[in-house]
Amino acid sequence: MAHRTPPEARPAARRTVRTGRTGNGRALLLAAAGLALAAVMLVCTVLDGGTGGRPPSFPDLPGSVEEAEQAASERIRPAAEPEVCPDGSDPADSYAPSPGGPDDGEAVRRIQERGALIVGVDQNSYLWGFRDPENRIVGFDIDLVRAIAEDLLGPDPDIVFKAVPTSERIPLIQDREVDMVVRTMSITCERWEKVAFSTAYFEAGQQLLVPRSSDITGLDRTLNGQRVCRADGSTAADLLERAGAEGLGASIVPAANHLDCLVLVQLGEADALMTDSALAAGHAAQDPAMHLVGEPLTIEPYGVAMHLEDTDLVRRVNRVLEEWTSGGTNSGWRRSYDRWLAEHLGRADPAPPQPRYGRG
Repeated sequence: MAHRTPPEARPAARRTVRTGRTGNGRALLLAAAGLALAAVMLVCTVLDGGTGGRPPSFPDLPGSVEEAEQAASERIRPAAEPEVCPDGSDPADSYAPSPGGPDDGEAVRRIQERGALIVGVDQNSYLWGFRDPENRIVGFDIDLVRAIAEDLLGPDPDIVFKAVPTSERIPLIQDREVDMVVRTMSITCERWEKVAFSTAYFEAGQQLLVPRSSDITGLDRTLNGQRVCRADGSTAADLLERAGAEGLGASIVPAANHLDCLVLVQLGEADALMTDSALAAGHAAQDPAMHLVGEPLTIEPYGVAMHLEDTDLVRRVNRVLEEWTSGGTNSGWRRSYDRWLAEHLGRADPAPPQPRYGRG
């Protein structure tokens, strides 16, 4: 592949670059202090719940060690099934695609009158959104951004990329600092209360990434005494809290981005990273000393996130996704998959998720 050079580790911060008719604009500043910042962010939390070492997540542990371990293993291992919202709906349900043109609403007109699309992206996720050797932001998510921008603004669209940490994705949308976020963002019931999503364009699942020399085999008793890093505001953070990882004797190490977690593992400041399996595959491609262990613990659809009020923009994006994912092996989705992901994910017959429009 032409873009195998991994991006440099950078501290988590907002950065903006404009591309398109105005040229490349100013490039994002590279921060050599990234490793040091990631290390300073390390926080290890070990909880014993005041029960003499007995994990508070398991108040009724059986008497024997073997029974306790078995009960813990069964209790914290989530089933890899799609999430179902409290009302019985699928979080991947979105709004039906718009026909485009004069039927579009205020959000689409705002972008077109501005003449530029402002998008929150990642510049540190190898294969998805990262800096290539020519300092361009490229990857699977970026290909989708360009398809959306071309539909809204025509050929050679003006795109303003804002590189943001995981924890700031939703606030940026709510504050209208970006029109949308395209950043391997999982669609969840809880997030639908804060932002709106397109229908899904990819599916992944939470999984542990560890050094090949590690004895960790998954979200199980091999985590005893280990430090597990996860990004703030991520579904990995929610999963570890829900699963009660401390109940297995693990310490949780928070960081602003999953790349910061990778750096902490490489520095020996953490023992494992939990993140989406698709993102973890990019990390393993960057660092062959790392590998995925266990099975995916969840099934999580990725969607384009937008402001709750911008339903016309959601419908327009869904129209773009219908076109981008149609055509089988000749679709834009498949061409992008073959370029960036095929070598590292190795799915036998890759295809986008089926669109869902349960919100009307």
